Amino acid sequence: MRKVLSAIGIVLLLLLPGCDFKEIDLRIFVLAIGIDPGEGEGTFKISLKLAIPQGDVTKIDEKMQILTEESPSISEALRRMKSRVSKELDYSHCKSIVFGEGIARKDIQHVMDWAVRRRDIQLILNFGVGRPDALRVLQVRPKSEHIPSNSLIVAMSGQGTESPFISSVYSFQLMRNIYEQGIDPILPIIETEGKNEFVINKIALLNSQKIKMVLTPNETRLYNLLSRSNLRTNLPAHFEGVMYQYYTERSSSNYKILNPESGKATIRYHIKIKGILEESSSPDLVTHGMLEEIAKAGGKELEKDVLALFTKIQASGLDPFGWGLHYGARHFNNDTEMEVWKGLYAGLDFQVKADVDIKYSGLIK
Repeated sequence: MRKVLSAIGIVLLLLLPGCDFKEIDLRIFVLAIGIDPGEGEGTFKISLKLAIPQGDVTKIDEKMQILTEESPSISEALRRMKSRVSKELDYSHCKSIVFGEGIARKDIQHVMDWAVRRRDIQLILNFGVGRPDALRVLQVRPKSEHIPSNSLIVAMSGQGTESPFISSVYSFQLMRNIYEQGIDPILPIIETEGKNEFVINKIALLNSQKIKMVLTPNETRLYNLLSRSNLRTNLPAHFEGVMYQYYTERSSSNYKILNPESGKATIRYHIKIKGILEESSSPDLVTHGMLEEIAKAGGKELEKDVLALFTKIQASGLDPFGWGLHYGARHFNNDTEMEVWKGLYAGLDFQVKADVDIKYSGLIK
C-alpha cells in the first residue's frame, strides 16, 4: 500500500507546473498607479510609476519611469503596457492608487472592483484623490525623494510625517465602507504644488460612488481629532483679546446616541484633551489661574467648531463617522433599522462637550 501511495505522489509531483520565478534584474516594480478619465467616451487613462532596480546599493537615486495608456478596460491598458517595456511589471510593491478627481467625482466602484480582484495588488495599499489629476500627482518628485513615489507612500501611510491633516485610507477599508450600510467612505486629497511638491490637507466625503463634499483643512483636522485618539496637533484659544495656541499631547472622543425611540435622536459627544500652551500673542506672564481660563476658552471654541462640522455633514446626508453603523449595532431588526435611522438622521440633534486641560505653559517661567 505504501508503495502505491508513493508512486501516486511521485506522479502528482511530476504533473506540477514549473516555477514562474523571474530574477530581480528582469523585473520593473510598479510603486503607484494613477487612474484618470480618458479622452474617449467611457475610457480610462492609466498611469504607472515605475522604479527600475539598478543593482548597485551604493547608488543614491533610483531611475524612475511613468507609463500612460488609455483603454476602455483597466486590465487591457496594463496588458498593453507590458509590450512597451523589456522587463516584467511587478505589482507586489505597489503601495498607492490615486484616483484622478474626474474619476472620483463620477464613479469609483469600477476601479475598486478591479483593485480588490487583482491577485498581486495588496489590500493594504493607500487610496487618494489626485488634484487636478492623478498623472500630475505621480509626476511630482520632491527634492528629498531618492526612491520613486516614496514620499507619497510614507506621507499617506503615516510612516513618515505625523500630520493632523492626513487620513490614511487602505484598500480594504475603502471597499468595506463603500458597501457597508451606516457609514460612508472618505479619501484624502493630494494637490500638486508645482513639479516638486504636493500637499495633503483635505479629505473628500463620498457616498457609495463619488465625491459629494470636500472638507477644509481645519474641518479635516477636526474630523481626524474625532475619529482617532491622541492626534498630535495645535488648536486655538482666544481669551481677553489674546490668541493662544495649545498643543494636544493626548486626545480622545466618544459619543452616545440618546432617545432614538422617541422619534428625536440626539448624539452627545465628549472630547477630552490634555495639552501644553505652545504660543501666545501677548508677552504677559501666564499664571496657573490663566491657564485654567485659557483651557475653558479653548474648550468652548472647540465645541463651536465641532458643532458646525456636524451640522455641515448632516446637511449633506453623509455619515463618515459611522453613526448609522453604531445605531444598527444596537438595534436588532435587520429589515427596518437602517430605514428608521435614515428618518432619524435628518432631524438629529448634537450636543458637544470638550474638556481641555492645559497642564503648563511651555518652558518659559
